[in-house]
Amino acid sequence: MSMPAVEFRNIRKHFGDRTILNDLSFSVANGERLALIGPSGSGKTTVLRILMTLEGIDGGEVVVGGQSVFSELRNGTPQKASARHLSRMRSQFGMVFQHFNLFPHKTVLENVTLAPILNKQCSPGAARQAGLELLKMVGLENKANERPAALSGGQKQRVGIARALALKPQILLLDEITSALDPELVEEVLAVITRLGRETDMTMLLVTHEMSFAHEFADRVLFLDAGAIVEEGTPDKIFRDPSCERTRAFLKKILAAGQRL
Repeated sequence: MSMPAVEFRNIRKHFGDRTILNDLSFSVANGERLALIGPSGSGKTTVLRILMTLEGIDGGEVVVGGQSVFSELRNGTPQKASARHLSRMRSQFGMVFQHFNLFPHKTVLENVTLAPILNKQCSPGAARQAGLELLKMVGLENKANERPAALSGGQKQRVGIARALALKPQILLLDEITSALDPELVEEVLAVITRLGRETDMTMLLVTHEMSFAHEFADRVLFLDAGAIVEEGTPDKIFRDPSCERTRAFLKKILAAGQRL
């Protein structure tokens, strides 16, 4: 049996007196597409931010590819992870953010190529060529020299996807990537992710309120509430025949708001 891509082992996370993650444990297999669903404040985005080392943990252990993220062995003894170790672990991930976070003063192509160049992954010329290929993949090769202000929300998010892929991550994190978009722009972004899932074997963690997309795209679904897993299973099991009353109540509210499964 192969080693999991990601493991959360009894993770605890607090912000002041508030418990965000409560002894959270789960694993993600290599190549698996995992959807995290649940009400606002259930800890879904915090999971992704911890993997990107944007947040620390207050207890437990995060393991990626068999290596602890927040500790490392020095002289045979586990020690708090150094900045170099955290950077090395972070390099395995690409993250697409909810609110795009593009640099407004740089062109679309510069937004995509900046990180690979700064990280010395490749030469500027090679980064440019790879960036153009990624923009072609997301249908924006004709926007390479535009500034973000000239783009629609859906186009900005597709640039965000290309930027995350430019670092050649092993694991892609998608944080509510359609929640800031007008409804008519949602499909163009989800189509890119669907294509990516079809054409690659990349491990993906998806935080979303788009239940129909999670149903179609994910291999497995975790329903979180109050920082803990209430229920997990296949999309059909979670969305069509949930076992827990809390899951049923959440999905009923989502369906009442007009979403379809």
